[in-house]
Amino acid sequence: MLRFFKPVGIALLTLVVSLPLGASAETFGEKRAYFKDWLTACRPTTGYCSATTYINPNPPSGAVADYILRVGRAQQARDWEISLTTVATMPTKDSFLVVEDGPDTLYFNRPLSLAAYGAINDLFFLGNDATRLLQKMLAKQTLTVELDTEAGRQSLQFSLSGLTASMLWIDDQQDAVGSPRVAGYAPADYERAFALPTPPSDIPQPVADLHFEGDVCDFEPIDVENAGWEVMQLDQENSLFMLPCSSGAYNLLSRFYIWNPTRQTATVQHFVDYGDTSGWTSVDYLVNPYIDPHRLTISSFSKFRGLGDCGSAGTWQWAGYGLQLREYHYQPTCGLDYDENADLTFPQIFPKD
Repeated sequence: MLRFFKPVGIALLTLVVSLPLGASAETFGEKRAYFKDWLTACRPTTGYCSATTYINPNPPSGAVADYILRVGRAQQARDWEISLTTVATMPTKDSFLVVEDGPDTLYFNRPLSLAAYGAINDLFFLGNDATRLLQKMLAKQTLTVELDTEAGRQSLQFSLSGLTASMLWIDDQQDAVGSPRVAGYAPADYERAFALPTPPSDIPQPVADLHFEGDVCDFEPIDVENAGWEVMQLDQENSLFMLPCSSGAYNLLSRFYIWNPTRQTATVQHFVDYGDTSGWTSVDYLVNPYIDPHRLTISSFSKFRGLGDCGSAGTWQWAGYGLQLREYHYQPTCGLDYDENADLTFPQIFPKD
């Protein structure tokens, strides 16, 4: 199964070499353009756009290509998606991928910073290193990737000629000119090809003991089944527990614990926090948190007043060793008059675009 390309097949790649550079066409219900070694396409029904390059297009086997490198973005999304589809050989379930660049070589490990979504051969780059990868791709002419597959170690070289023009074209199609070049979230519309284990159904006693140590929390959700707490499986072993701690008029504070059943360890998680007077600090809770098992992320929204027009918001993503800050937004000033039509998107202070 190939994402995006399967319905088109060989005819699509024949078009790639038959049109002049930068030309556009309406094909298969998509708007397409070609920039040197990259094909770009946008779906008018969904607004999703992608740019694609190939190794050995139209091989004798009848496949689309031996290997496919894709950069795409959903309509109104901030982050780009970067994926590598292998056709000639299948990746191993625990594939290790290296992007060669001398002292700045990047390493992607499955299933954390490299994971299959939609199909076992569609590998997506995740986490903050995905943004570093995208920045390298925009600055170079070729990309060298080494990947473990069932046929052994493969060294792949992709042309990056035309990628910058392709992404600028996508910006124009999505009315997002000047958007940041960031990546690293899981694709929203595809499930993991290899499902994670089912998370625990009960709160382990070491987690409960750590939560109530020192009497810092007001709530006691342990005695009530599924009352106010959540759990998310992070990988084959670790799971993350979110337990409510205390509340105010419009904010709920929760604490987080990583549980490893093999080692029988529970670890409280700390998060960065920001204030005008304190700067960057560390806290052991999040305010009004939300966990996303698909993306393995936690988001927070701290309101400075009930209207929610000022405060802070952050997103953290599991990175194998802990929860890694992906972005942080901060709006210290509340409006004098509440405007229900006002833009409530807070300015982003991390990372700086």
